[in-house]
Amino acid sequence: MYKIKNKNILITGGTGQIGSFLSESLVDNGANVTVLGRKISNLKEIKSLVESKKIKFVEYDLINEKNLELVRTKLENIDYLLHFSSEMAELFSSLLKNAIHSVNLNLKGIIQLLKFLPHLDGILYASSIGVYGIPKYLPIDEECPTNPVTFYGCGKLGAEKYLKLFSNTHSVPLTIMRYSSVYGPRNRTKRALPTFINLALEDKPIILHGNGDTFNDFIYISDVIDATKSGILRNQSEIYNIGSGIKCTVLQLAQKIIELTNSKSQIKYSNKSSDYDYVFDISKAKNNLGFFPKVSIEEGLMKEIAWHKKF
Repeated sequence: MYKIKNKNILITGGTGQIGSFLSESLVDNGANVTVLGRKISNLKEIKSLVESKKIKFVEYDLINEKNLELVRTKLENIDYLLHFSSEMAELFSSLLKNAIHSVNLNLKGIIQLLKFLPHLDGILYASSIGVYGIPKYLPIDEECPTNPVTFYGCGKLGAEKYLKLFSNTHSVPLTIMRYSSVYGPRNRTKRALPTFINLALEDKPIILHGNGDTFNDFIYISDVIDATKSGILRNQSEIYNIGSGIKCTVLQLAQKIIELTNSKSQIKYSNKSSDYDYVFDISKAKNNLGFFPKVSIEEGLMKEIAWHKKF
């Protein structure tokens, strides 16, 4: 069992939703946390921890390889890498720009970074359900064929492959966690769930693609943190699907949000084709990590709604 206390842990993407909650939790567990982030203005929730020097913040964009030498000395003596940088917030109108950005961040960025981390005890990589693309079967287990259909999913899978090579070559344990749809406070994405909440709070129509019967797998942020910390403690080369394992249709989601916000929003339907269905089989995470999601969709939505009302 890997010990977190007094370990020097580097988190890329530590200002994002998962990264910021994880940073706080690791500090509480006695780790020495360094966060690598694109802009100091993105600190938001962990700003007080940086100002009080409980977290060391290194301002650097992983796609800017020219200046990585400047932060080299700040990354000395790192024991464990948590790679959470993601391009989900970066969406360009050009497909080519999206592809280039995905490659730069997911592949070139991590390759450059690993050159300066020669003595790692382990790596945990935040991957995504997007690596499976349109799943061959449901529920999706870790043996399901990967066939991404987006640049985001391709980038995530490419990073998985490279990190596996690095792990095998340098004998560094690599834990890959493929998260489903993560939600909860600090959800600043433009995905369906936070979009529906903001529309409901403004009593605006919620438009669903197709007839709303497409189903997803939503996992609350605190459950994600629990699973991730269990993966760090186990520190073995494994892949885990991290989700709730429970189906929730887009229509059910919209109805729950309208009810919980006491909104006057109406649900409308578009002719645009809906996404594909997905739900995880989380048996492996249950058996190996003792991972059992605790937060129901209703409880989790209430907490995210409360956060959106404040921000």
